[in-house]
Amino acid sequence: MSEILDPVPNEESASGDLAKLSKQTKYLFPLLVLLVAIGLFVMNLNLQNRINNLEDANQPTGGTSSSLSLFDEPSDLEGFIKNVSKSIVTIWCGDSVGTGFAYDIDGVDPGFKTHVITNHHVIKNCTEDDSQLMVTYGGSKETETKAELYGWDAKNDLALIQIVAEVPVLVAAENFAMSGEWTMAIGNPVEDDKMLYNATTFGRMIALKDDKYNYTSAVINPGNSGGPLVNSRGEVIGINTYGWVDQEIGLWNVAIDADALCVEILECE
Repeated sequence: MSEILDPVPNEESASGDLAKLSKQTKYLFPLLVLLVAIGLFVMNLNLQNRINNLEDANQPTGGTSSSLSLFDEPSDLEGFIKNVSKSIVTIWCGDSVGTGFAYDIDGVDPGFKTHVITNHHVIKNCTEDDSQLMVTYGGSKETETKAELYGWDAKNDLALIQIVAEVPVLVAAENFAMSGEWTMAIGNPVEDDKMLYNATTFGRMIALKDDKYNYTSAVINPGNSGGPLVNSRGEVIGINTYGWVDQEIGLWNVAIDADALCVEILECE
């Protein structure tokens, strides 16, 4: 019987296989490098998106970023209005009704948490007896809170109230407003015995007189006096005080600068 022997490897065949493997490896390696690069790029892109989303989440709502130009309106106007609205309250004093807003001031008496600014003409009938004074917050929810008069200034038509509820506060603008800056007046005017909660009007700063009187084209209606006039960062320019129309001099809307609180009501440095 013949012995079956293992086949003897063909040197030419082995050499060809090695060449094919070397050629495949030559094209496979760049492909792997490309795939790894694409994977790293996608991971970095996802990470950057997560960082951007986190930064956006930490930004104040309603375009209150300090980088926003005061001559531009907020990029997210709907969110901006909702944010400012959180600070708006309604004030009743007997038959009188007006607007007020929570303001960033220290020094509330024990048992109270928030200061509210409004006009003196809104609460003038409660200066001798504030038992008729009532303050609600939350817009149409009309959540009532205990309120007490803190002080008032009839000449500058300003008043300060302290309330038990903790309401988000608005802060003062760092500088006096300049002509042409974007403005928003917000408040709770009354029309046909129905209250229009957080009604807004928009305009531009017309002029600043005596570092106190802010003239704006944003219309101030009966009932939203006492509310804030804010800039595009949500900072308080002044307190909506009065508006009037005259055939000779036109339409005027005035907000008293918040610094006027230091004349009679607050002791300021």
